Amino acid sequence: MSRWDHIKAEVSKFSRYMAEMIRSNPSGMSDADKSVAATADFASMEKHNFTLMHCWQILKDEPKWMELKRKMDTPQNSGSRENVPPPNVQRDIFDLHPEKSSSTSPSRKRPMGRDTSKEAKKKAASASSEYMSKMHDLSVQKIELFKETEGERKARLDEIVTIEKVKVLEAREHRKMMLDIERERLALDKQRLQNEAEKKEKEEDERILAINLDQCLPMQRMYYQVLQEDIIQKLMSRRRGPTQ
Repeated sequence: MSRWDHIKAEVSKFSRYMAEMIRSNPSGMSDADKSVAATADFASMEKHNFTLMHCWQILKDEPKWMELKRKMDTPQNSGSRENVPPPNVQRDIFDLHPEKSSSTSPSRKRPMGRDTSKEAKKKAASASSEYMSKMHDLSVQKIELFKETEGERKARLDEIVTIEKVKVLEAREHRKMMLDIERERLALDKQRLQNEAEKKEKEEDERILAINLDQCLPMQRMYYQVLQEDIIQKLMSRRRGPTQ
């Protein structure tokens, strides 16, 4: 049997259980509850779980599937493939031999006794209740896991925020330290340049004062004499101080 044949057979069986559940229309049951109950009926009668719910959700409203299902349900195809009777008929033939049930018309099946029918319904209800309980437990576990995940995510975000704050403070302190170093360097450079300028000025003043005016030409003598007088006046001014 190919994969598609398996899907057709399983989904066709489940659709009959689902149709029977919709026809019975139990009060107080939503569509999801009906799907769960039909799944429980399937598992109880077919002796295995229905694992192709996603396929049924896709195929149930497709026109091609509805046409194919109608052909599969027609009597002329009963000899070419193994047909599965509807749930009410399956309940009627539950205690019969499988070979006889596949060749005998559903209308001639002997109905189950009252006790047998009640027992089958009780088993189906028990399976449905157990399935709902398991689904509820799984939902609770998922919610708890989600809460734990949210808590861990919040703790991780808080840790990241704390680390980023520390980084910002460290970067601020580093910038402040670099600015202080740069100010100190500029001050040292300024002092060095000032010292160099004063040194050059002193050397130039000493050179000018060392010139012998008697050996200079008249014009040179007048020039250097003015410079020497300015230098002497500057030295006297420095000695007296800025306040005097």
